[in-house]
Amino acid sequence: MQNFSHIKKTPFILAAVLLIFAGCAGRQEFKKIDVPEADMQSYLADKPAELRPGFRAMLEEGKRNYVLNNMRVGIDALLLGHREIAKRCFDNALSHIEAVFADNENAKKARSLWYEEGMKDFKGEPYERAMAYYYRGLLYLADKDYENARACFKSGIIQDAFAEENQNRCDFALLLFLEGYSSLKLGDHQLATAAFDELKKLRPDFILPPGDSNLLIIVETGTSPRKLADGVGHGELKFFRGRNIMEKRVTLHIDDKELAAYPIEDIAWQAMTRGGRPVDKIIKSQVQFRKTQEKIGTTLTDISSNMLLASPITSHSDTLSGVSAALGILGVAEMALAARTRTHADTRYWNNLPDSVHILCLKIAPGSYQLRTEYLNDSSVKVSEDIEKIKITSIDANSMILLWKRPGINYISGD
Repeated sequence: MQNFSHIKKTPFILAAVLLIFAGCAGRQEFKKIDVPEADMQSYLADKPAELRPGFRAMLEEGKRNYVLNNMRVGIDALLLGHREIAKRCFDNALSHIEAVFADNENAKKARSLWYEEGMKDFKGEPYERAMAYYYRGLLYLADKDYENARACFKSGIIQDAFAEENQNRCDFALLLFLEGYSSLKLGDHQLATAAFDELKKLRPDFILPPGDSNLLIIVETGTSPRKLADGVGHGELKFFRGRNIMEKRVTLHIDDKELAAYPIEDIAWQAMTRGGRPVDKIIKSQVQFRKTQEKIGTTLTDISSNMLLASPITSHSDTLSGVSAALGILGVAEMALAARTRTHADTRYWNNLPDSVHILCLKIAPGSYQLRTEYLNDSSVKVSEDIEKIKITSIDANSMILLWKRPGINYISGD
């Protein structure tokens, strides 16, 4: 038998190390798609100037951020009064959201231990997906398409149900109210009652709208909840309330009558308490798996080193040297496996959502009114106000006017 000393095996082990780690690239950074400027300008030509930055990002960031960019542009379009563009954007986002549970390659990647979460196509957290249905439902509601509006709100409730902790399932009061309200406008009082019964479990102090209400005011305040990475390998998601939020309460003055808008939903609370997603478990498993593989790898390489040191003074130096080399390779492989298990959490989030949503639903006689909206802080001190004219024409009990507002911005549907 040819005698190979343990020193001669060192290059072999080193080669194995290099070979195994060659496939263990570090965390990949997302790179934008290089779009020729002429093609970009052609794509942007028919887009409103104020929305072009969002559409530029949509093209440059491609499929990976397609849903996220459609969500963002959808709200911007709604804020600026481009309703048809907003509809298309939310339709685009929802078609991709609904595909996330299909048996396709992207769905498999999302479940794979080997696939870094931040590199897959964005589909959003449960609260983000629910809000996408909320906005599309509002647009249907404004068009008095109550059937499709109700379907959207119900779909949003289903997305909220994907939160895993039972106490946080189906607790999106805003969507329950809108589902019930849509049913009310359809004349389906049985389904309206069922939705409102669920709503009252969450908001016992909420006063149900009159059956013949004809004005729905929805006021959004504050800034979007934030998502940050934390923990070992940045593998845990942490949610925080948005920054610089002053508006906590909303008071409406219709001519000389003062009415308090009801704070029906806290979007930040939905983000922070929605429970773990299946992918959170994958991330946690990645962290634990990585620690285990690193420990195994370190142990094996330590054993290998000890055997290499012992082999020259034993009568079975060849055998020990061969075994030590094999253990060394196994140890390196285990550490390489740990290196391949990427644990970075996906910190992309929908950054132009509100913090809270307030509603007021009432029956009002036809006519022209001055509406003054006061935004108050926690101490009931006025932070800002909006003043606008609204007109209510003669409408029947199954119709309505929708007024959707943010500070300084409002959209009112026609009749």
